[in-house]
Amino acid sequence: MRPKRLLLIDAVKWAEVYPIGDQLRNVESWFLAALKDGPAIQLKTVSIEGDLDAALELGVDGIIISGSPRDAWGEDPAGLSLLKTLKRCENDEIPVLGVCYGHQILARYLGGQVARHPQGLQLYTAAVTLSEQGRSCPLFEGLNLNFQAISGHADYVQALPEACTLLATSQSTQVQAFNYRDLFFGVQFHPEFTAEIIQYLWRHRIESWRSEVPFDLEHRVSELTDAPGSERILHNFVDHIIP
Repeated sequence: MRPKRLLLIDAVKWAEVYPIGDQLRNVESWFLAALKDGPAIQLKTVSIEGDLDAALELGVDGIIISGSPRDAWGEDPAGLSLLKTLKRCENDEIPVLGVCYGHQILARYLGGQVARHPQGLQLYTAAVTLSEQGRSCPLFEGLNLNFQAISGHADYVQALPEACTLLATSQSTQVQAFNYRDLFFGVQFHPEFTAEIIQYLWRHRIESWRSEVPFDLEHRVSELTDAPGSERILHNFVDHIIP
């Protein structure tokens, strides 16, 4: 059996404070590390600002959309282009997993509402709780009813589209995961992250965000921990969702 062809749409927009040579400045490597020891894949990565249609033409069995500091609810040209690509994915029935920003852009495409989180920046490792539908969803096979996940987001899905099913929630963010027609799946948290990755991302942003949050951001970043087991969601997407 051939490996499944997985396309990663890298939506990250790097600021100059992240040197190009940094080991952790590589979105593809985050997902490859999380997917190791899982089902066989052929991973191709394309920038959200690249030619998405050309990437699809090469043959794709499933797509992952990464997180990003971009606003999924704004008029960012790359985001608007991605919305058109999602229409093609729906028409061609290509499974898509959206992570954080990817989760939000999927919800926007489907008619949901995305906005700034009313409580501001959500940065923590904390419990996510599966809904009744989430407990039976193959995307969460092998995970407990309550499992730990790493979150880092200032936006959220304010209202879930009517055609979607809520799969998971948390104390501070109601829509933590959803499903649309067993084809599109969104997770607000980061199954590809380790504590090292999210600490790397936020150490460079402490000064610019310090006055924007009501807590000690430096301390919050330092206390972020791994969420072992959450990467299983990526394995399940490849193994159970992608045909």
